[in-house]
Amino acid sequence: MTIAHIIPHLRSGALPTAWRGARRRWRGLLAQVGSVCPACEGAARGGLLCAACLEAVSVQAARRRCPRCALRLSASRAAQHGGLCVECALYPPAFARAVAAFDYDDPFDELIARYKGARRYVVASALAQALERAVRAGDAVPGISPSSSSAPACRPVDALVPVPASRASLRQRGFNPAGELARALAHRMETRLLRGVLRRRHETPARQASLSRPDREAAALDLYLCTQPLAGLHIALVDDVMTTGSTADAAARALLAAGAVEVSVWVAARTPRPG
Repeated sequence: MTIAHIIPHLRSGALPTAWRGARRRWRGLLAQVGSVCPACEGAARGGLLCAACLEAVSVQAARRRCPRCALRLSASRAAQHGGLCVECALYPPAFARAVAAFDYDDPFDELIARYKGARRYVVASALAQALERAVRAGDAVPGISPSSSSAPACRPVDALVPVPASRASLRQRGFNPAGELARALAHRMETRLLRGVLRRRHETPARQASLSRPDREAAALDLYLCTQPLAGLHIALVDDVMTTGSTADAAARALLAAGAVEVSVWVAARTPRPG
């Protein structure tokens, strides 16, 4: 009797399947461990949002939004331009649609501040939890009805790509917030994660948050380069916060130039319109 008779051969693809199953079971065990909610500091489990905060996030995600850029709209504005915001109606971005978990406003702007400013990497799991719920509740997942009749048809997402951080941001924070969020989200949704696909051609002269909208748009022009072919893929571009959409637009153009057939944008927070 040979070793081959004693140890059965794994079928092709069995090892990745077994690994995914073990990872799911491990996450299930972690989800039962008591913790503090990163948003309200109440009782939670697994380092995720508590039930009350998750429900509050779901309410925000379900608000009336532009299906193209996820900007929150009033009822009167939503009735104009086929449900799109004025900017997307007049100047459509390169990406096809956007999903946001919540507005970058009270009370969840503090959650982003803790994540990026206090280097609480564990908050990435909570943000991924909120973003996954928003994605699955919207039109970014096949088989789910679009939340708006003006939302374009959607094909399955093939991979997640995080927006790369600037060198200045990496020196300041020590990590890429979009990268950690994309990693946590890829694990939760069991979706392929493409790291290092997007590169910055140059560094912007100032932090994007300190620039006006026209300056942000000018700084984002030709900012990104895609380092590998993405022929035929629908890419979900992941970022922590979207302000004007200029960064997402520039990154989407680079992905499309590399052969991606479609780009969606998934962000934890969307900055509301001033006023």
